[in-house]
Amino acid sequence: MTDDSVPAPSLSGYPYVAGQIILYGVDLNDANQVTTLDVGLPGQTALQIRLWGATPITGSTVLAYGYAFDGHCYRFDSNRIFIVTGPNAEPAVGCGFDRTPGYQMWRIGSAEQLLEISTTLGDAKTLILDSQLPGKRSPNSYAITLRTAHRNGRLSND
Repeated sequence: MTDDSVPAPSLSGYPYVAGQIILYGVDLNDANQVTTLDVGLPGQTALQIRLWGATPITGSTVLAYGYAFDGHCYRFDSNRIFIVTGPNAEPAVGCGFDRTPGYQMWRIGSAEQLLEISTTLGDAKTLILDSQLPGKRSPNSYAITLRTAHRNGRLSND
C-alpha cells in the first residue's frame, strides 16, 4: 500500500466515520473572503465570488482535485470548484496531498450542502443550442419524459 491510497485519519478517534467525505484542494479565497477567477474572457475580465448574507457566512471557495471516501482516495477527472460553508479547512493529510505545501482538506458529511461553480466559455450556439441536442441533456430532462410516457403524454390521470 502506498501513501497515495491512505486518506486522512478520523478526528473522532475511531478509524472509520460513516458518511464522511474528505475533500482535497486549495482555498481560493483571499484575505477579504473574495475569490477572483480568470474565466477566459478577453482583457482584464474576472469573475468574483463573495458569500454575503444578513448574518456573517464563513465559507471556502475550494478548487478541488480529489476526495477520500470509505478508506479510498479518488481524483476528479477535472478540477471542480465548490463552495463549502460547513467545516474549516485543515492542512492536507493523506492521499498524496500532504507532500506539497498549500493543499488543504475539508471533512464533510455526505449530506452536507455544497454549491458547485461551473465555468464554461464558448459561443452561444455551443453553450445553448448544442447542449440541448439528444445525448447531451442533463439526465433530469430525460426523467421528465419517462415520467409522463406511461400516460401517453398526458399530464393528468383523467
